[in-house]
Amino acid sequence: DATNMFTLGSVVYDAKNRKLIINENTIELTATESRILLIFALSPNKTIERSRLQKEIWEDEGVIVGRSLDMFISKLRKKLELDPNIKIVVVRAKGYKLEISS
Repeated sequence: DATNMFTLGSVVYDAKNRKLIINENTIELTATESRILLIFALSPNKTIERSRLQKEIWEDEGVIVGRSLDMFISKLRKKLELDPNIKIVVVRAKGYKLEISS
């Protein structure tokens, strides 16, 4: 399904199957990593507020955990680092942004 496939730099993100495909390497994502990446993939190069990420990812569970988001962002960064043109950057006092430079 095309709506579940995103091209982010040289990375293909398969949201439906929770996979990243980079240079023929397939990297599995956890459900939470995939949910976070999907929010970024839908708004590349736009700042996403921290509160929005926390609300969208954890609100259903009734628990909003401050440091969990940082931990998942850190894990996603490691998985994306095979492509130097993709970065999840901190926007001070606001949130995060998926920066894709060509």
